Amino acid sequence: MIWSGERLIGAVIVGVGLPQLSLERDLLKTYFTENDHNGFAYAYQYPGLNRVMQAAGRVIRTEQDRGVILLIDERLTQSRYTSLFPGEWRHFQVVRQQAGLEAKLRLFWQSHI
Repeated sequence: MIWSGERLIGAVIVGVGLPQLSLERDLLKTYFTENDHNGFAYAYQYPGLNRVMQAAGRVIRTEQDRGVILLIDERLTQSRYTSLFPGEWRHFQVVRQQAGLEAKLRLFWQSHI
């Protein structure tokens, strides 16, 4: 979490938030797979992405809030994840180099202050 005074202005979220392997999760996976659904998605992917979204949601609480959310995991660029992103994230940008990240952050803050 990145703070400016008492305001949260950013979050760095590493990973896709997958829950630990467990018997309960595997039973859910089996159940959904046997009922013609993506068992992995229901047992692991959706709960994991929910954790990511909850962490990201701590940055933006009101319409006046501005902040940056860095999602650090290559898997989050795959359509099985991006298709689940909220509409507000439709303009997300993929940055693979530190210099590119610094430039994007500088541009964001210049245009949102």
